[in-house]
Amino acid sequence: MGALIGIFFSSLGIGLSGALMPGPMLSVTIAEAYKKGFWAGPLIVLGHAIPEFVLMVLFSLGLNRFIKDDTVQGVIGIVGGVFLGFLAVKIFIEARRGITVDLTAKQEIGWGPVVAGTWTSISNPGWIIWWATIGAKYILISLEHGIVGLAFFFVGHELADLLWYSLVSFLVSRGRGRISDRVYHGLLYGCSVMVLFFAAFFIYNGIRTI
Repeated sequence: MGALIGIFFSSLGIGLSGALMPGPMLSVTIAEAYKKGFWAGPLIVLGHAIPEFVLMVLFSLGLNRFIKDDTVQGVIGIVGGVFLGFLAVKIFIEARRGITVDLTAKQEIGWGPVVAGTWTSISNPGWIIWWATIGAKYILISLEHGIVGLAFFFVGHELADLLWYSLVSFLVSRGRGRISDRVYHGLLYGCSVMVLFFAAFFIYNGIRTI
């Protein structure tokens, strides 16, 4: 049970580190929240989760036969760790630059929130790269605990998006113009340290596995 809890909270933390960085999903969440209120955020995350679930299933089917191949697991771990390291450095640099979240930046969206959440996922090249590296390693780890392990990983990962984008849509619907820079930067610094830790763990585990 301890391993499953570890999978859940680590996937939650790493997922949150990605969600906190401004991108297409943040833009559509703000735009939809102006029109539809709080529920825009959860609905966008639902749309985002649909292709992620499909991709997780496809990756699981493809990686299941490699679960006992130490070389494959090691290579995926190293590549995933390098990508996590890049993400940690990027988060730290953006926080140092004083990045902010502007909740007044409206962007017209012609779709509903669910479709918008799906489209912003599948049209983002970084999304595929994340799943092919970090996601693949997590799937391999989760598969050691079967379907239950995958469920803990997926729920933790999606909960990160749900928490952040629900907060954003709530603040927008209440007329807030921005999120406190001090709080936001503190979250980013914390995430960068956590992600760097997991990057080192992935790389070390990958080298040891090979």
